[in-house]
Amino acid sequence: MPRTRLLIRHELNMTVVRPEPVKGLCLDRHNTNELADKSGWINNLKLFCLLAATLGALPLHAEEAPNWHDDVLPDVQIKVVEPARNEVVVVINDNALGGNHAGLFAGKQLIDPAGSYFGRRGMDKAWPGPTLADYARFQTVDGLKIRLYRFLLKPGAFAEIERRVREAGSTPPLFCAVTVHNLLAGAMPFDGVERTGWTTPAALGRLLDGLTQGEAAIGECQNLDATPC
Repeated sequence: MPRTRLLIRHELNMTVVRPEPVKGLCLDRHNTNELADKSGWINNLKLFCLLAATLGALPLHAEEAPNWHDDVLPDVQIKVVEPARNEVVVVINDNALGGNHAGLFAGKQLIDPAGSYFGRRGMDKAWPGPTLADYARFQTVDGLKIRLYRFLLKPGAFAEIERRVREAGSTPPLFCAVTVHNLLAGAMPFDGVERTGWTTPAALGRLLDGLTQGEAAIGECQNLDATPC
């Protein structure tokens, strides 16, 4: 089983750490080199690279596949309806230990934290832009365990989530689920969700399961074919 490796280069008596991508958990090859030069994030990045090395490398996922469009995607029908104007949709790719990735739509606006969806799809000059169906299909490089958590919000609550998405900065590798979690935290109807410093896509999915099941559900969970989770 492959392990995380660190490439170390010496320049002007300084050591620059260039982490190679850890498989799974939101680590994007495109962002790794840039992030390695930002001292504010490097300690966290080292910590989680070491953690991933201890656990073993996780399976390759859509966010770091160098030629995802050349891979044979599963023969699956994706029947999801595009988000409504005031709808928040959280997409969880849960095909590896801890989950592979998390992203969020606020209406038609997508935030893909620590992901490479925009970069990869943007290579196609005919690409019309992000859609929920296209984003979900992008994740199926890993497998079919993709869940969509859908929440119709009141205008004021939706405006708050939309504002957070617009103002969100860049996300370091491994923190995609943290970003999505904190975009929701404290905003209605997610006022019972507290901010976090660390979570995984799988853990975020379990949290959202609790909000989409039972009589007190505030949303719904769907599979790729739009059937209930």
